[in-house]
Amino acid sequence: MRRLRKILFFIILSAWTLTSCEKDTGTETVNVPIGFSNNVTTATRAGDINNDNLTSIGVFASLTHGNFDATVSTPNFMYNQLVEKKNGTWQYTPLKYWPNNDSDKISFFAYAPHNATGVTPSNAIQKGYPSFTYTTPTAEADQVDLLAATPIINQNGGSVDFKMQHALTKVVFNVKSNDDITGKVITAFSITGAKSGTLAFHVPANDDDKGFGWTYPSTVTAETFTATTKSLSVPDKSTPEEAMLCTYFLLPTNIGNTFNITYTYIGIKGTQTVTLTNQPLPSLDKWLSGAFVSYTIGIDKKVVTATTESHPTWGNGGQGSVDGTIN
Repeated sequence: MRRLRKILFFIILSAWTLTSCEKDTGTETVNVPIGFSNNVTTATRAGDINNDNLTSIGVFASLTHGNFDATVSTPNFMYNQLVEKKNGTWQYTPLKYWPNNDSDKISFFAYAPHNATGVTPSNAIQKGYPSFTYTTPTAEADQVDLLAATPIINQNGGSVDFKMQHALTKVVFNVKSNDDITGKVITAFSITGAKSGTLAFHVPANDDDKGFGWTYPSTVTAETFTATTKSLSVPDKSTPEEAMLCTYFLLPTNIGNTFNITYTYIGIKGTQTVTLTNQPLPSLDKWLSGAFVSYTIGIDKKVVTATTESHPTWGNGGQGSVDGTIN
């Protein structure tokens, strides 16, 4: 008899589990799967992630009995769930379903690419909004255009449509010649900046609020990020075009950003090598989440001049300059 009661209990429990994520249509109860879609804002250059080349996202989701509560809610429904684009549609496994109780809500948080190099998610039992620590790869070639989505809070049906936004600052360096000396070649370049930071999600306060923000340790650890190129010819002064030296995706902070450059030129005594270190960058206040800032380094025999501008595609801002003298 005890065994029979256990079997009956198991059957009842199993039936509740199967129906708890179903929708009542009025005539019958059917499973309603949760589907995803994404839209990436303002991607324009090689290396940027856009709607066409985004292939994976990481999703956190909290199932709550009532509205999301930052004091107790955890990512108990999805934790760093891989969602992949396959054949033009977003797919994941195991498939999850909307709750059948209208008072139950699901809140979604996402970033991309899934498990990008340098991303360490908050743990699965952390209460409140999910977050992740990001440690920027030191090599230019290993850096990615990290995205984060505006949170979708207290949803009970429909499609989950993420608005993915650029989370880092895109920093592009171009070079040109400022004098009549020809044959300049850049042989090394690097930039120093913040090594790591933490991105935490929150409920947007207004339409301009992205729903996420960065914080940094009280003492920021600096790191050197190395450009891929080892030999880049600097366009002569007579050539109006600039040459692109490198593209970085860096943490949006103006703490400790300087650059180092080594280049050669042909002088009276033959090939001369010049190395400048810890050169300041202008307009660091433009390093915002989602901003696109470019610098042009003008090189002549005795002076290096760096000018900057921000681009409305990713952000807005002003211009500035700084000079570095070669001894």
